[in-house]
Amino acid sequence: MRRRPWPLTDRAEPVVAWRIVILLMAVFAEGWNIKNMLQSGEPPTEHFAYFTVQANIAVIVLMVWMLLVREEHRPRWFDHLRGAITAYIVLAGVVYAVLLAEPDEVWAWSVEFTNAAQHRFIPWMVGLDWLLVATARPIRVSRAGWWMAYPVAFLVFAWLRGGLIDSWFPYPFLDPAEHGGWAGLVWPTGQVLLAFVVGIFLVAAVGRLRWRPPTGDGPVQADGSVQASGDGAAQPSVAPRAADAAGASDAAGMSGSSNPSGTQAAGLASSPSSTSSRP
Repeated sequence: MRRRPWPLTDRAEPVVAWRIVILLMAVFAEGWNIKNMLQSGEPPTEHFAYFTVQANIAVIVLMVWMLLVREEHRPRWFDHLRGAITAYIVLAGVVYAVLLAEPDEVWAWSVEFTNAAQHRFIPWMVGLDWLLVATARPIRVSRAGWWMAYPVAFLVFAWLRGGLIDSWFPYPFLDPAEHGGWAGLVWPTGQVLLAFVVGIFLVAAVGRLRWRPPTGDGPVQADGSVQASGDGAAQPSVAPRAADAAGASDAAGMSGSSNPSGTQAAGLASSPSSTSSRP
């Protein structure tokens, strides 16, 4: 029995509407942040150095890409990019709630909109999109280790900048002055890196489990696509066969229908001789 296809596909109207909401919220929140940055005099080099800000900008790019480019026209590595950005924004919300937010702020609704949008709404909305809308191709969980390249690069850049340039660090768990020197960063930074490793592979595993082969009659290819049967010269068309069979049947019927007249003619020709032989 053929499996019923999952309704929430990449081009389903609810999915498109959901992604438009994510895009608008991310654009509005970051736009509001930029307005506050300009009014407060915060240096852009500090504002755009936060992991949450960078992850939200990546979400904006991801949503625009998915809304404008159809699934079949995206590169083969796009699903890994989507999974990586999903992991970044979700883990940004988790790290904020566990390590950065005040205890009374985690579940409070008195926080400003941009804070709530970038640390709460957008992370779980993007995570839900990953959970409900399957990837176009199966995710190889073993390759998800490459998703750690960006968090590690962020960590190294933050330490190089703070240690060599301006002594500014975007988060307390990266600041050696907050932990009694560089050696004191092993535990807090190690916790964050461990959370990212576990979270990234968990997101990748969910994506792999959610993928199902596309419905179709042909065999499933290595990239997850289905080769349609009756395609080109590999599968002869049924219609010409049917037409040939019908033509042969008609020809046989026509030759069969002409035989009785020929028999009658032969009978008429032989009737005189048979009559004369009678006594």
